[in-house]
Amino acid sequence: MRRFGDKVVLITGGASGLGLASARQFAAEGARLVLVDWDREALEAAQLAVAQYGAEVRGFGGDVSEESTAAGAVGLARSEFGRLDVLFNNAGIDPLRARSVMETETGDWDRILDVNVRSAYLMAKAAIPLMREGGGGAIVNTASIAGLKPAGDETAYSVSKAAMVSLTGALAVDFARDGIRANCVCPGYMEMVMTDRRRDLTEEQQQARASGAAARVPLGRQGTYEEVARAVLFLASEDASYVTGAALVVDGGLMLR
Repeated sequence: MRRFGDKVVLITGGASGLGLASARQFAAEGARLVLVDWDREALEAAQLAVAQYGAEVRGFGGDVSEESTAAGAVGLARSEFGRLDVLFNNAGIDPLRARSVMETETGDWDRILDVNVRSAYLMAKAAIPLMREGGGGAIVNTASIAGLKPAGDETAYSVSKAAMVSLTGALAVDFARDGIRANCVCPGYMEMVMTDRRRDLTEEQQQARASGAAARVPLGRQGTYEEVARAVLFLASEDASYVTGAALVVDGGLMLR
């Protein structure tokens, strides 16, 4: 299938993890892409990887919590491709040191909310006018099951993902008449911890996490980026033409425990 032939897709956090896996799948289905990430070296490598699928891909380096990054990335989509059909707000952080309310520094709280939520607000605000010009589009946000059921010792992260679920609903209600759908994916355990956490965890700690996930998840394992990316593409595609405001749980049944 090539559900995204001639469509333009903008992905934040597009240089690694779920963002990169989704970019590859969008590219394989005919999309043209704008990838946004703060890590410019990883961004260059991601562009090369995605281009191997025959896709046109552009990169924009910057901090997604800054308004100038949103304006620049959407401006790049306009100047290079003339339209924007899909916005995938995927950038996010989850610092290991940010735990309970008492253990979370104010600076970490602010940074988590800025990267995880403010960025999605800024990107949507910049993208919606261009989507309107093209007759509509789809917004997909990366939330988490932590946004539906708070995780222990991850207060700021859980709050940020609950905000993403709420933002998704607000976008869905406010812009349905413009032909813009908004949905979010809520992953559980994925194959690797988030990039910022990997810097603070040893290999042994990461392996222990994977073993713990296998014991807790009804399907008996962590999810892969490719599996969650397929859910992202579904929500972004016309296969989900009557789906908006949804929080799609992709967690191997963990929420049932």
